[in-house]
Amino acid sequence: VAAAQAWFEYQPAHAVKRGDPDLNRFDAPKVADEKVAQFDADGLGAERNNHIAIHALKLYRSLRWGKNADLILTDNRSFRSYPAWNEDAASAFDNEDFAGAFPQEAVEILDAGKTYNNGKPPETIAFGEKHIPNFRKDKPAQTVLGRKQKAWFLAQLRASPAPWKIWGNSIGSLDARLDLQNVPETFGKWPGRDYGLLTLDDWSGYRSERGEILDFVKVNGITGVASVCGDRHAFYAGALSKNLPPQDYEPVALEFVGASVSSPGACEAFAANVKDDMKLHALLVRRPKGGAAEPMVNFSAMHGVRASLAYDSSGDLKAARAQSNPQVAPHLAFVDMGGHGYSVVRITPDTLETEFVCIPPPAERSGTDDGGPLAYRIRFTSKLWKPGEAPKLETHLMEAAPALWS
Repeated sequence: VAAAQAWFEYQPAHAVKRGDPDLNRFDAPKVADEKVAQFDADGLGAERNNHIAIHALKLYRSLRWGKNADLILTDNRSFRSYPAWNEDAASAFDNEDFAGAFPQEAVEILDAGKTYNNGKPPETIAFGEKHIPNFRKDKPAQTVLGRKQKAWFLAQLRASPAPWKIWGNSIGSLDARLDLQNVPETFGKWPGRDYGLLTLDDWSGYRSERGEILDFVKVNGITGVASVCGDRHAFYAGALSKNLPPQDYEPVALEFVGASVSSPGACEAFAANVKDDMKLHALLVRRPKGGAAEPMVNFSAMHGVRASLAYDSSGDLKAARAQSNPQVAPHLAFVDMGGHGYSVVRITPDTLETEFVCIPPPAERSGTDDGGPLAYRIRFTSKLWKPGEAPKLETHLMEAAPALWS
């Protein structure tokens, strides 16, 4: 309830329960702090006070934005399942030797719970020589939206007459992953099946429901869907597909993730915490002798581990790019996990354009009124696609260049 009131006061919205005649006052409901002991079929706490608190303010809604777009906002916090990888049992998959990545197959199995493999989940999950108990085999698939909101959201997508359906999606969906199966044997063998995920605490970790939404978009021939979100403290641009290689890659929507203005991102965290004695530190940060530390996680997520290791040893960017793995990130047009700045989305009846404006890490106040120099400015455009077609992004570098760009 306190969170709902804080949100209301920061960004006023109409409350569920009537306050003053103009609905400009938040009337907090009375609740008791009771333990949640029972859960419904979707994993949502069934305790009465819990439901009262959650519904103190209704966040999800749809807004018509002129003739060109419907802005569909979802509440990605109130109805979300407790994440499987925060369970104590998930620590069995910890492996600091491989950049802290979580095996993709384990995320898929744990997320889907008892629905995995058409209702036949495995008893254990292989991770190297270990067989880790599948502690979610009897639990429902995880959810971000909850059953009622998800049904509303899908109905909004299907009914929208606007050419562009902009999903005001507060958390990202685009996967950042490493092809750790391609790590040279001299560094040790990755215990997972193939890919390791770097992003877990958003839609990348709720893969079953994300796939359900993207399947719905595909089956119903819905076009012009674009997720616009934040939360990752990073810039991402790309296309959303239920699966990535080696499974079928079939993009049906776009996504643009906006960076933080000042909060540190993954690149700052890796630069501060990843040490040179970590076997595969070069996948996250490179420290050339006599030079400044270089963030490598963006390059690794876009081009694969062999390309990053090649660059670490040679410093030859062209030669490193020649070792890129086209299977690791066909969905990503751009990623900068150290970006700071803002995004602008422009829409016409047949074109969507998103621009990322990035500034250097704002560790100190700028001495000029314009905020100081830009790190780069990059633009992505997409034409409205037809049912059965895949969305396509064109990338235009407008000013300066991100690290390891050329």
